[in-house]
Amino acid sequence: MDPVTALRRIAFLLERSQAATYRVKAFRTAAAAVDAMASGEAAERVAANSLERVAGIGPRTAEVIREALAGETPGYLDRLEAEAAAEPPVKGGEELFAQLTGDCHLHSDWSDGGSPI
Repeated sequence: MDPVTALRRIAFLLERSQAATYRVKAFRTAAAAVDAMASGEAAERVAANSLERVAGIGPRTAEVIREALAGETPGYLDRLEAEAAAEPPVKGGEELFAQLTGDCHLHSDWSDGGSPI
């Protein structure tokens, strides 16, 4: 599994479950750090046990990266996917949603939030 994809999916699932913003941001930061690496660098760092020396990669995100590069679905991602599946989105409200008007209010990483634009 691609580690950047795994990290971004974890960030999305954490955000969807209304986890603390710092946790969401940690996974997005780690995804950006891995995405900025040269081809093969993440695998080299796994082999050298030096992933956590990269700014923005901590113990939990390093574990996700290692598992993804090993070809596994990271355990943390599996757990979050299972939690999300256990609570499917509610049905209904389509008519009300269609009537909604107003501005688009959000808290992004451009201001005081943790989600990218």
